[in-house]
Amino acid sequence: MQRHSRLLLIIATLALIMGAVCITPCSLSAHITVLLYHKFDEQDSPSTSTSSQLFEQQMAYLKDNGYAVLSLEQLLGCIEGRIPFPHKAVVITLDDGNLSQYTKAFPILKRHGYPFSVFIFTRAPGVPGYMDWEQIRELKRFGAEVGSHTHTHPYLTDLAPREIEQELSRSKKILEDNLETEIRWFAYPFGYYDETSRSLVRQSGYRLAFTSDPGSAGAHTTPHVIPRQAIVGDNLDMTGFIEKLNRPPLNVLRRSPQSGRLPGSSISEISLTIARPELYLPDQIQVFLSEKGQIPASFDPTTGILSSTESIMITRKMNRVILTARRKSDRSFAMDSYMILLPEEGLPESTK
Repeated sequence: MQRHSRLLLIIATLALIMGAVCITPCSLSAHITVLLYHKFDEQDSPSTSTSSQLFEQQMAYLKDNGYAVLSLEQLLGCIEGRIPFPHKAVVITLDDGNLSQYTKAFPILKRHGYPFSVFIFTRAPGVPGYMDWEQIRELKRFGAEVGSHTHTHPYLTDLAPREIEQELSRSKKILEDNLETEIRWFAYPFGYYDETSRSLVRQSGYRLAFTSDPGSAGAHTTPHVIPRQAIVGDNLDMTGFIEKLNRPPLNVLRRSPQSGRLPGSSISEISLTIARPELYLPDQIQVFLSEKGQIPASFDPTTGILSSTESIMITRKMNRVILTARRKSDRSFAMDSYMILLPEEGLPESTK
């Protein structure tokens, strides 16, 4: 089975390389949408569950419409520049290791023969509602890639550096001991990250790390801050799924405020510089803040700078800045998003 899985990976990689034309001509349209799933058919979790019927429709849509379904290994190759970005591609990720991923999603993924990954927080295996180690090993024998989701699934941004290190190292060791393989992939619990957690994840040996920032991966994506499109919730239908597939990455050259912790609880300016502004409709470029919604801003099509000088008071511990720009070529909305956090003042002393 392991030899079969390796052969499938080799064949898929060769097909990807041969099918893609080249990085330069495809760069404007080529991107990889990393799909994020949690639970399946769990009615008590309407905001994080996906119906297995809809999941089957989504997986069939990928096949019927010529999408390449890539492994994390192939995604790494694209981000590092060793493999060209394909024109239409997705990566399938499942967070937490819920039992419904095994009972509901796995049979569908197996039937389609799609590669996928599951991110496990290592306190969960064997707990009611979660997969046990033998079920996780069965996924791995099929060819699934397994990554870390920490040990206890905490908010890493609330922990001291030594506590983050313990979460990362303990999870990695438990996974490697139980699965007998090197663990190279990581997903931030709740999608929360800051400068400290990003740095420690990188130092712990993880090659790719995944956020919950909406968007797609492209040539300018950072390996330890990879966006994902959450495919969850009662309100998501096939129209919404297709829309998320068609949101290419937006190359932002400069961000203010930058990703990470803010110096205070207010933002005096939002300024974002878009690369190649001539590609976008100048009157359809917007910036949003999760706490406030759309922020009034002006766009200079010559410099590519979208700016707002309106002072904004922040009350939420975490916010996302989301920038969208409608492309002239195909009318799709390119997207960039990133996380900002309030300073540590006011956090409990034990978390600093």
